[in-house]
Amino acid sequence: MLILSAVMESFWNMALKKSTGLTDWLVNSIGITFLIIGIFSFKKSLDSISLSIAIVVWSGVSLLFTIGLDVIFFKTKFDLLTGAFMFACIVSIIGLHYAANR
Repeated sequence: MLILSAVMESFWNMALKKSTGLTDWLVNSIGITFLIIGIFSFKKSLDSISLSIAIVVWSGVSLLFTIGLDVIFFKTKFDLLTGAFMFACIVSIIGLHYAANR
């Protein structure tokens, strides 16, 4: 559920970037739908994960997924430094998951 929430956050962020303003009802309603699904799935994930671990993992996965979507859909520059920090983020998420399950 936590991963679903992070993915929904990423899609919501993409809808925000794609929107042309508050009057862009179609894109905004799609974005709000992703936001609502993300909120409910995050809440459901808190039933089995502590909040402190959940928020860090959610933030990291959301960040990684958003960067990936930004590169794919908006042709954002992706360089070695960005890749290195994304790798560090992945290692941190795996480490936190391991530490939480001990």
